[in-house]
Amino acid sequence: MAKQITAAILGCGGVGTSVALDLVNSKLVSKLVLADINLKGPEYVKARTKSDKISISKVDASKPKEVAKVAKQADIMLNGTAIEYNLTVMEGCLKGGANYIDMANGDVEFGGPMFEDQQKMNGQFEDAGIFAMCALGIDPGASNIFAKRAADRMDSLDYVKVRDADTGQLEGYEFATYFAPLGMLEECTKDPLYFEGNGKDIPKKITDPGYKRSPALTVSEVYDFPKPIGPMKVFRTDHEEAELVPKFIGKPLKSCSFMISLDPTFVEYVKILKKLGLTSHKPVRVKGTMMAPIDMLIAVMPRPDDLGGKIKGNAMVLTEVGGKMKGENTVIRTWTHISHEKAYEISGMQATVYQTAMPVAVAIEMFAREEIKLSGVRSPESVDPVKFCSYLPAKNTPVFEEIIRGGVRKPA
Repeated sequence: MAKQITAAILGCGGVGTSVALDLVNSKLVSKLVLADINLKGPEYVKARTKSDKISISKVDASKPKEVAKVAKQADIMLNGTAIEYNLTVMEGCLKGGANYIDMANGDVEFGGPMFEDQQKMNGQFEDAGIFAMCALGIDPGASNIFAKRAADRMDSLDYVKVRDADTGQLEGYEFATYFAPLGMLEECTKDPLYFEGNGKDIPKKITDPGYKRSPALTVSEVYDFPKPIGPMKVFRTDHEEAELVPKFIGKPLKSCSFMISLDPTFVEYVKILKKLGLTSHKPVRVKGTMMAPIDMLIAVMPRPDDLGGKIKGNAMVLTEVGGKMKGENTVIRTWTHISHEKAYEISGMQATVYQTAMPVAVAIEMFAREEIKLSGVRSPESVDPVKFCSYLPAKNTPVFEEIIRGGVRKPA
């Protein structure tokens, strides 16, 4: 049974702003609390929408007590801040009694918690009767749910491939990322995780057999994406799906990997910056001030939410699942895409930001409809995949599917 809820968004950068602009029009959300340490984002949403639903709070995400004050006002909170604050925001939600959603996990090597670090709070969330939904954006998030929807129809699984492509062209910038620069640089400089299992056992921990790493930016392939993308070179980078899908898809896997298209110039820049030590998180002294080189690098890069209207091209996220269905070798490909121009027309943001935001908005509305009734620390695969995918198209995030049986392509 649907109910009206109060939703809080902590961190109103590009994604947080996009979620807010969508939810302010939702009949399921009666109040929207926008919080940030910098009030530029919340004030922009308030001025643009002129909605009485919106209230604004100044909050430091590193301080659980401040987070808790907002959490007490809300039924559910989106953590739209940096990954390094995942645990402190989760702690604030526990203190305030609000359900929690974030869009990515981190890595302790870079100062951000991994999913297994967040899982350590599972008992506390279960005892409180609330959930922490981790890594629910477009990828990770919708990509995991696409995999689950396909896997649920299969008798057994061989592999899951998540592939991310972007034909976007950005003029006037030598070095930029379409998503959070820190996260993108970490994905490309860390030796990426992938999974090669025995097809019999489901892993429980990242230290279990099957999880492996390859040297950063050394594994690539040309993947044939559906139109309007086509064939593109993609690179294996460190991403959440490689850890989460084998654990939570519900059936044993033989392999799971993530690859993303990267501009050749960007790849060369990243390799050079890494060799120079400029992607390091270890502080160095610069004219009497201690500073991490990567912080300086990010400071001179453009913000992704400032790139709206400047990128031309298409963005696509695709999940391919191979296995057996009714005894026959079967491949199911599920994907979504949107052009940067269309995303800007809708939201004032570029496609990567918009795509990441819409699965969050869907999940919050599913919670309001009581279609997500969970407790504990959860991964995206715990969301009903059929209902989730049915809601995405209404948010300009169409879901396409292709089923290939015995080598014959059968659109469904």
